[in-house]
Amino acid sequence: MTQRIAFLYLNTGGGHIAPARALARAIDERYGGTSQSFLVNGFSERMRACRFFIENGYSITANFFEPGYVLFYQLTGTRLAVRFGNYFISLNGVRHLAESFKKHGITKVVCLHEVLIMPARAAIDRVNPAIPLITLVTDPFTAHPVWFHEKRMELVVFSEKLRREAIERYGYDPARVHAFPFILSRAYERPYAPEEVAAARARRGIGPDEKVILIAGGGEGLKSADRIVAEFLRRRRTETLVVVCGRNRILRRLISLLVERAGARNVRVLGFVDYMSDLINMADCVITKGGASTVMEILALGKPIVFSTYIRGQELGNMLFAVTNGAGWYLKRPREIVERAVLVANDPEVSRAARDAVARLGIRNGLDEVARFAHDFGLPADERLP
Repeated sequence: MTQRIAFLYLNTGGGHIAPARALARAIDERYGGTSQSFLVNGFSERMRACRFFIENGYSITANFFEPGYVLFYQLTGTRLAVRFGNYFISLNGVRHLAESFKKHGITKVVCLHEVLIMPARAAIDRVNPAIPLITLVTDPFTAHPVWFHEKRMELVVFSEKLRREAIERYGYDPARVHAFPFILSRAYERPYAPEEVAAARARRGIGPDEKVILIAGGGEGLKSADRIVAEFLRRRRTETLVVVCGRNRILRRLISLLVERAGARNVRVLGFVDYMSDLINMADCVITKGGASTVMEILALGKPIVFSTYIRGQELGNMLFAVTNGAGWYLKRPREIVERAVLVANDPEVSRAARDAVARLGIRNGLDEVARFAHDFGLPADERLP
């Protein structure tokens, strides 16, 4: 019988949709003869209030009012908030998911967002309680308590730290907690070889000897990137600065105005791009924030990181992982950020030490291992593919 696997996500940053897409693609490529994948947005079009509150609220507060996001993050960890939030989302969410499961004949559910766990469990109970539920905790080191509230599911985590927390702090059955390396898209599976870097530079119009500093913060851009760019321009630096603003049109316009006024020709301001792997591989240093997917992608490609910010609570562990292992620095002031990035780009000893520290982390892609687990779980031994 062909498995029909639903991957549940929300549009709250690339850290949820990116692994969902990568896993679905891996399942279809490797197990296409026995499994079919379906990407399912956990919120339907008619769930406008949920979409605005969760999806738009995340983008607005994370980028423009971080204290509000942090307060929300902390408050939603309480039992009362969990129950209220689940009730609010379940008003239409359970019906939407149940309809999706019935429509596609779903036989297994993989959840990649903490907000969807309890609605998914309720929808499964409504359709067929025997359908397995697997949840991937997309935050590798610091995870919200909501991830661990529901116990009737398999839990996939990306660090031994979280595995211990699930068992010791949240009372999870050890047999239901499974630790794997972090999931990366294929483009971030290994650093480019020198000839591939040269080809990437040629594709993007960057000379072979140019020093490149990259500013990127995921799909919504990097908060306060304009202040970093302004400092870079004030110092009249000669390195090539590439700034990826993602979907943040306000940030892109603001930085573009700064560059135009300065008459700088060595600063490139980009919106949302589909060639981030090219940009990271050609960069000498990357300035970013603490988002899990962004951090792990940069480290997987062997690049040192300068953190200009992180979201307290959710992203703290990601930043500390890199900094405490010598693979990055956390600096608040634009002056310090630019100085460090320039030093890494131009000082061979500093660059070599940072890259060696990154290499010692041994980041590898857990995509195939997690895809195999998701495919094989619940299947009889004779139906599992080698």
